[in-house]
Amino acid sequence: MKKRLIILIILFLSISIQSLEAKEYRWEKKLTFLGLLKRYHIPQKIYYNMDREDKELIQEIKSNQTYRVIKKHGRVKSITIPISDELMLKIKRTKKGFVADFVPISYKLIEKTISIRKKYGFKKDLHNATGSWYYGKELEAVYSKAIPFHKMRKGDRIIIFYTQKYKNNKAYSSPQIEACLIEVRGKPFYGFLFKDKYYDSTGKQYHRTFIYNKSGFIRPIRNIKRISSGFTQRRYHPILHRYRAHLGIDYAARYGTPIIASSSGRIVYRGWKGGYGRVIQIKHKNGVKTLYAHMSRFRKHLHVGSYVKQGKVIGYVGTSGRSTGPHLHFGLYKNGRAINPARYVKRRKVRKQIKLRGSNYKRLRKLVKHYRPQFAETKRKIIIKKESSRCLNCFKNLPKR
Repeated sequence: MKKRLIILIILFLSISIQSLEAKEYRWEKKLTFLGLLKRYHIPQKIYYNMDREDKELIQEIKSNQTYRVIKKHGRVKSITIPISDELMLKIKRTKKGFVADFVPISYKLIEKTISIRKKYGFKKDLHNATGSWYYGKELEAVYSKAIPFHKMRKGDRIIIFYTQKYKNNKAYSSPQIEACLIEVRGKPFYGFLFKDKYYDSTGKQYHRTFIYNKSGFIRPIRNIKRISSGFTQRRYHPILHRYRAHLGIDYAARYGTPIIASSSGRIVYRGWKGGYGRVIQIKHKNGVKTLYAHMSRFRKHLHVGSYVKQGKVIGYVGTSGRSTGPHLHFGLYKNGRAINPARYVKRRKVRKQIKLRGSNYKRLRKLVKHYRPQFAETKRKIIIKKESSRCLNCFKNLPKR
């Protein structure tokens, strides 16, 4: 009896598995999200019922990227569409009809290593070893041209420890350099990733002597002390209790703090905009538009069509809309697509060496000690893209994925 039951269960499971059909497709250049819904006979209210912020995320879908469709008995069961490296849109059939939600992408983090010696030029050597120009460009960014790459000699060592995200046994997104070494005439220059910046083993940050952004945009609040939330494609919303993108920068400031125009332009929107509360949008040159949200009030005599100069007050910090406290949400859009404002906002010239101190310095030293034996071992061999199932940064207590 038990044997027959087991056979029936196995038979049932095999039939169920066979009835499921999963396929990956390429997002065509002219395909729109509404066109996708029509193609798979999904009600278009899925899109029209979305919040404005979620509709903005839909615009982040890139042509030629893959999306996955699962069917059961020929009927669509679910569609998953990557929006960014961290977030995807999942459309799922339920008993009450189709529902859509943005969910985190689950992935496996793999450690990889590159260890070579200079022969022609560090960029060309890395390209010859990996078939990609990415690593050479990233190394330049790590050291911010603070070391004399042109003085490297033949035989100088290049070592890179990096992590790569994998989903369904396929690499996706750009690799991230976690630690590296460049030798210049035998002298080692180590780089360690700590809080999105690279430091040497003594805690000094690698940086350019001068940093300047030619865009001419300035911070929308003078003398800002703190950024409470940065630009990201994946953030857990504290009010909605779900994952959604944060397409801008939040500047923490006191209620009533003056907000200034980041650059000269003409106001194209002034009013209430859903979860953003009181909003002003300014159109600038070259298809750039800025958004200032959660205002307490607008400056008097400003209306749609008004021209405002850079640095002029346009409103005051508040907590209107969906907001957990007084702050300014500053968004920047290029040809209708959200981009990180930090890339555009003008920075001051760097005049002093930035060095970690206190608890941050202790955490960096822990990082250095972790990598020290790995550098010593790797220097003795040539390694190209060696894989390991062991996470390189486990001591950072990365969440399980």
